[in-house]
Amino acid sequence: MKKSLLFVVVVTLLSMFTPALAQDRHGPPPVLLIVREDIKPGMMGQHSRHSAEFAGIFNKLQTPNYRIALVPVAGSENEVIYITGAGTFAELENMQKTTDSRMSGVGGNTQADLDRLNKEAPALHAGMRDMFAVLRPELSYNSEVNISAMRYMAVTTVRIRPGQEEQYGELVNTLVKAARDKAKAELHIAAFQVIAGSPSTTYMFFRPMKSLSEYDLKIAPRVRAAMSEDQQKKADKLAGETIMFSETSVYAFDPQMSYVSKDLMAQDPAFWSPKPVMVAKPKPKKRMAKPVAPPPPTD
Repeated sequence: MKKSLLFVVVVTLLSMFTPALAQDRHGPPPVLLIVREDIKPGMMGQHSRHSAEFAGIFNKLQTPNYRIALVPVAGSENEVIYITGAGTFAELENMQKTTDSRMSGVGGNTQADLDRLNKEAPALHAGMRDMFAVLRPELSYNSEVNISAMRYMAVTTVRIRPGQEEQYGELVNTLVKAARDKAKAELHIAAFQVIAGSPSTTYMFFRPMKSLSEYDLKIAPRVRAAMSEDQQKKADKLAGETIMFSETSVYAFDPQMSYVSKDLMAQDPAFWSPKPVMVAKPKPKKRMAKPVAPPPPTD
């Protein structure tokens, strides 16, 4: 890949989020739990129903483990991501403990549903990965966004070469950021670094979008054009030296599989409060009437 093309890819990966509603803007949480599930081919439909049932149980028990579920639009067709935010890892730990406590204290029909769902899980999942990530504000850009109004999320995973963190920071926080300002790029970028569950040189960039038409803004070429020739050469050099791997996938928000707070739900109840998934119960078998023996002959 030519260096100039590599730089365009880098800018595209880092060009995240579109303007959100001004009346309700929130910054990204300091801590994320990111759960990636690999679904067995042909099982996405059954998995969606399975996951939605779990979300319904969370809602019934009012557990604190809120999550946004993302289903694939571009990328692996058999991958689902769940994102849970927290202020600290202590808060995340307490959230998980409270959830486990409430889940273990159920009985009756709810316990029967949980037992059934747990038995179904192995037939649906090919693999799972849990990751802890921390916010990197200096690599983010206009990170405040109204997540309740978004409908898609582009997730970019970048792995840099060991020992190149400072150089990568110079590329993103100095050269690219200045060019974005100059180009008046319509961007909101939330940058996170993975600290557990994947190599520590892994960065993830989250781009919520209200519509896929936001890709028509063609931000990467505008940002590159905002640089001088010398700046372009330096950016190409830094990108080539620091980035070992990068990949972007696009997902749609799935409200059925998500479990969000009442505050977030209230901002767009038509989207975030869909009708619960109805589980088809087997119909009782009809009893066949026993044949009536013919009367004995009278003659």
